[in-house]
Amino acid sequence: MGIQNQIHRSSRIQKSNSCFCSKTPTFRCGNVSLAAILLCFFPVGTASSATKVMSLGDSLCANNIAVLRSAVQETKFGSTIDWVGTKKDGAYTDPDNECHGGWSAAQVLQQPKSNVRLPSWERKPGSIRDWVQATKPDVVLMMLGTNDFFGSDVRGDNTEQVLTKSLEGIIDDILLRSPKTRVVVASIPPFKWDIQKGVDTNQTKTKANAFLKQRVQKLQAQGKRVFFLDMHAAVLARLKQGDILSGDGVHFNDSGNKFIAQQWIRAMKAVL
Repeated sequence: MGIQNQIHRSSRIQKSNSCFCSKTPTFRCGNVSLAAILLCFFPVGTASSATKVMSLGDSLCANNIAVLRSAVQETKFGSTIDWVGTKKDGAYTDPDNECHGGWSAAQVLQQPKSNVRLPSWERKPGSIRDWVQATKPDVVLMMLGTNDFFGSDVRGDNTEQVLTKSLEGIIDDILLRSPKTRVVVASIPPFKWDIQKGVDTNQTKTKANAFLKQRVQKLQAQGKRVFFLDMHAAVLARLKQGDILSGDGVHFNDSGNKFIAQQWIRAMKAVL
């Protein structure tokens, strides 16, 4: 299910948002302008306020910061975005983010009593609970889970075995501490070596992504503002046109980062 279709479904569930039109929100929807749609989300008097957006992820997120922010700045809503996070990376005008290179989803969650060791290279690592509490984001762009397939003594237990629990816990913690936050949950991109004839053969990953989609649908049925972005399917489809992965088969090359940024922008347009 595409993110715009999910938002359409969510708008039917959330009857209170009566100013949603019956079609998927775009820049114009019937006679309803984008400004009117935004008023559904923000109280009168604050509709012109900046929208706080958190990029939440690992090195795939960190490598995409510059491209994404440059691309967002060129959109009609670019000037209204305030990027938030407890990290400040790069020489950007607004460097705030939660892109934690090398982190697994288990480390981001830090489930009590789990054997998860935090990275030594970050002075104040914190957890998703700390980051959301500190920044109160309006929107979270979340893509995590890649590093859970590389369990080692650096991270603790083989976190691949608890991947779905970690991802579920992160989403739940965000909504628990900031119930009105809109969370865009991206599926985990494929590894190059797992792709055979355009199909991802990594069953753990495909099952985790299927779980994410189902979890998002369940939360939507409860009236939560959570949306699914099928980054995994988008990357597989784009790879048929040319390689967008770097030599390690995990990270994205320049073309890949531009493609990923466009997927996030598509999601942001739909959510906003």
